[in-house]
Parts: sequence; C-alpha cells; structure tokens
Amino acid sequence: MNDDKSRPSAPVDYKEHQIVLTSDPQGDETWICRYTILEVGQARLESGNGQSEGTFPSREAAELEALQKAKTVIDLRTLRP
Repeated sequence: MNDDKSRPSAPVDYKEHQIVLTSDPQGDETWICRYTILEVGQARLESGNGQSEGTFPSREAAELEALQKAKTVIDLRTLRP
C-alpha cells in the first residue's frame, strides 16, 4: 500500500504475474484504484488492466478490492487450456 496520492504501490507477485495498483482520491473523499497485470518473465508487456468497482472510504479498501479483482482475472486466465 502507498501513502502518496496517485502513485503506484509496490507490485504484488501472484502466480507468475505482477499486479501494480494505482489509487486515486476522488473529490468526495472516497478512493478508486486501478490495477495493471504484467506477466513475469515476458518483456514486461501489459497483459490486462481494470479498476475497483465503485468508490471506497479509504485507499486501503480500494486497493484490496482492486487486488482481489486482479487475482480473479489471473485465476480465470490460468484455468484456460
């Protein structure tokens, strides 16, 4: 997690991917968080991105939701034959 506004957090390693979270405060004191999924071992090509659903009362809540969503995307991709 990160205390600077609108700056990426340290990447999270998950199943041979890295998840980079970027949180942004909204004007109403809520937060959203975008995620980028990078494949480890590849030429650092972006393999997916998205964001948390809705807004959250804290940076941590937004980042946790975005992280879970990114992990779900990775899990679905790794289940494909």
